[in-house]
Amino acid sequence: MREFARLQTATLLLRLAAQVKQTAESSDAEAVHDLRVAVRRLSRALRSFAQFFPGKSWKRIRKRLSGLMNLTAAVRDNDVALELLEKAGISKRARVALAVEKRRREAAANLRRELHAWLTRNFAHEWRGELEL
Repeated sequence: MREFARLQTATLLLRLAAQVKQTAESSDAEAVHDLRVAVRRLSRALRSFAQFFPGKSWKRIRKRLSGLMNLTAAVRDNDVALELLEKAGISKRARVALAVEKRRREAAANLRRELHAWLTRNFAHEWRGELEL
């Protein structure tokens, strides 16, 4: 079971790393959604397989993932708001739509900055070591 847990977690970590890179390059709605999925899946694996990781390494990583999820939520919430405005027939040039779009751009910029920092630190390599994958 230990090997299965490590293999699954390593695979999910690789997927997260790929998605972090993609979203750092293009923070469009689809990339942000896919990043959220990758974060959620790795976080669940860490929790489910906690007994197979050394010490509390999995908890520290889940905390970092939680912070990243908060940044993605700020972007995604604005994406959803824009979709709802469009469905309601509100023009993209309406004041409310422009305000939401501005908040989305700011949230996306914050997310991209954080993702670039993660890539610079080579988080995936660091986490593989901490989790003994």
